[in-house]
Amino acid sequence: MAKWPAVKDLHQLASRHYAFEGQCFVLAVGTFLRFSDVLEGFVSLGVPGSPASAPLERLPGEPGTVIHIGGSAVIAPDTGHVAGPLFDAAGILTAELDLALVTEGHLAMDTDGHYARPDVFRLEVDERPQRGVIFRGGGGPGTKG
Repeated sequence: MAKWPAVKDLHQLASRHYAFEGQCFVLAVGTFLRFSDVLEGFVSLGVPGSPASAPLERLPGEPGTVIHIGGSAVIAPDTGHVAGPLFDAAGILTAELDLALVTEGHLAMDTDGHYARPDVFRLEVDERPQRGVIFRGGGGPGTKG
């Protein structure tokens, strides 16, 4: 899942990249939000007379002014949109996923298959506790190491 404030062009591109690189389906989730939603959300907190309400009420814009444009989408491993993107409206996306696209995508990019070369590359995990920072001195006066 790729969760964004709003799934603008750059976020759409990043989400499509995640789908291709991971050879998986990506749910790109973006918020559709109007100015009135911000005010109603604050009122729903039930803190009447809060000093925080004054700055919110002075924000520029009409109640229908859109703050976040949405852009939610379901993206396939081949980077195509299965559902959406849904811009400028609140809604629920549904999609039927063709899982064969995951297998098919491995022909283009399979980071865990034929690219994996245990004869050349090995991943080793050291589970012992480690220090995140180690200071080594340069050998001059007042240094350790």
